[in-house]
Amino acid sequence: MKTVAVVSPDFTPSSMPNALRVRLLVEHLQEYGWEPVVIATDPQYYEQPADPENESLLRGKYEIIRTRAWPAQFTRRFGLGDVGLRSFYYQWRALSRLCRSRKVDLVFISVPPNYSMALGRLANLRFAVPYVIDYQDPYITDYYKTVPPAQRPPKWRLAYAVAHLVEPFSVRRAAHLVSVDTSYLTGVMQRYKGFAAGDATGVQLGVEPSDFDYIRQHPRENPIFDKSDGLLHISYVGRGGPDMLAAAGALFEAVKLGGREAPEIFDRIRLHFVGTDYARADAARHQLLPLARQMGMGEQVHEHPCRVPYLTALQILLDSHALVVVGSTESHYTPSKIFPYILAKKPLLGIFNENSSVVGILRDAGAGEVVTFSVKAPPETRVREICQRLRGLLSCTGQPREVCRDAFEPYTARAVTARLVTAFEKALAHPPAQ
Repeated sequence: MKTVAVVSPDFTPSSMPNALRVRLLVEHLQEYGWEPVVIATDPQYYEQPADPENESLLRGKYEIIRTRAWPAQFTRRFGLGDVGLRSFYYQWRALSRLCRSRKVDLVFISVPPNYSMALGRLANLRFAVPYVIDYQDPYITDYYKTVPPAQRPPKWRLAYAVAHLVEPFSVRRAAHLVSVDTSYLTGVMQRYKGFAAGDATGVQLGVEPSDFDYIRQHPRENPIFDKSDGLLHISYVGRGGPDMLAAAGALFEAVKLGGREAPEIFDRIRLHFVGTDYARADAARHQLLPLARQMGMGEQVHEHPCRVPYLTALQILLDSHALVVVGSTESHYTPSKIFPYILAKKPLLGIFNENSSVVGILRDAGAGEVVTFSVKAPPETRVREICQRLRGLLSCTGQPREVCRDAFEPYTARAVTARLVTAFEKALAHPPAQ
């Protein structure tokens, strides 16, 4: 059995999306002949509260090495909070010891946190071990150059400059590139010569069906709403941001339109947006509520910007009368949350760019309704259609939605891990020249 060192500063019991992706990928590696050794940061150094119950979801028997990190309460004084940066030195020490003590066939690094990708290059330089980088999101992007200054993060210029240092150093010697969507890698492969089409593999975001079995057997308190209060609770659990305002605005207009035409249904709607900001609890900001208030929807739109534990998020999905997913204006956007949404088997409405891979996923699995938009037909032109789809969904509350299992199977954790293993084998077959 081959050994892969999996560098993941954020890992279970963290509930962050990057921690969830790595857990889903490593759980089934042993079935395909790979022994994972996860190098993670000790949970005491996470800024977001960890949920110890998440460890009940770890079913594989593999080694997890926990490292120290510089405490955030100290580094924040200097504007440094990224767990990948705070743990970088300790992660390198752990990876070095591992490579010295046994044969490591490959290093796998899933980003963000983005600084960690440099550890692959260091391991290659020091121990000649090939490495694979997995992009969960693009690292170098010009997105914030295109939005109004008020919508830009405070340190985006610094982050942009650092990205242009870290990514070239890390990527040029990678044996293979992986991404949740191959469109994320288009710019990467153009920036760095020497990569061929076969040097990149798409490994979609996946889901572990047994996670829902667990939460159904171990229900927990829903801190967001009371499902038995006579209202119609429609939930969105996941990040918000400027790129989602157009779709969210169309949704709000659709609810207002429905309130005029069918008040007996639409006046009972409460839209819940949960975990919309990745920032730590004391710094989390509303992403969508200001727009809702501007549109006169403050009574029906509730936003809880702080992240909630993963299992609590699943509970909110199960308690909702219907679910809605507002998409990004970016065509490549593929939210990881779409798969738990599908497995919740609730009436589901997606509002997405017509080129998003989510559109095909939802339609093929028969998992929900989809309203698409484009540059020529922006979200505000779809208000009437969204209203009609919502009305239809709300007539189906209480009826579990059956999903086409054959269509959904490629997105299970076991299936996406098989594609990751294919990328591993390619990396070993064609490592970069030393």
